[in-house]
Amino acid sequence: MRISATGTWAISPRRRAAGFTLVEILVVMLIIGIMIAGTVLSTHIGGGDRDMEKERDRILALTDYMRDQAALQNREYGMRCFIGGYEFLVFDARNGVWQRVEGDSATRPRKLSPGINLTLHIEGREIILPRAVENVEELVPQIMLFSSGELNLFELTLQREGGSGVRFAPAPDSDRIKATELAARPT
Repeated sequence: MRISATGTWAISPRRRAAGFTLVEILVVMLIIGIMIAGTVLSTHIGGGDRDMEKERDRILALTDYMRDQAALQNREYGMRCFIGGYEFLVFDARNGVWQRVEGDSATRPRKLSPGINLTLHIEGREIILPRAVENVEELVPQIMLFSSGELNLFELTLQREGGSGVRFAPAPDSDRIKATELAARPT
């Protein structure tokens, strides 16, 4: 074996090409694991319907917000549902008409994600929803959010085509709106 001028061993080129170290293999496996986890989360393979969950949370938050506004302002609010979406309305007591809530971006008309259908029952009867949100001469809400905190009897259902869904209704034991997860409909 050769010894360098400083007295250290020189490693031959054949010995360096022996293979990967354990640390290198673990780092590569960690990177592959992170990539797989990212792929699973981004393609919804892990279960759950992010659009449905987002819409459920949005409807609950907006109805709570509008109910709070109704109580604070002593005004009547309502939710108008239409095919493919919903919007919030306020009652103008001076003119005796319902109108869109202006000046609050949270209450703008909302469109549902493609593939999510909305159905509405008021006091046990199915309501035929209007087609569009634009160019409506007379706005009338189907779901009432009274300033007294009361609600009319309704069942609002969001259902994914061939998938799971969620049903909103007044809770029987409180003044809250309750969201109930629904199983997928058999096709």
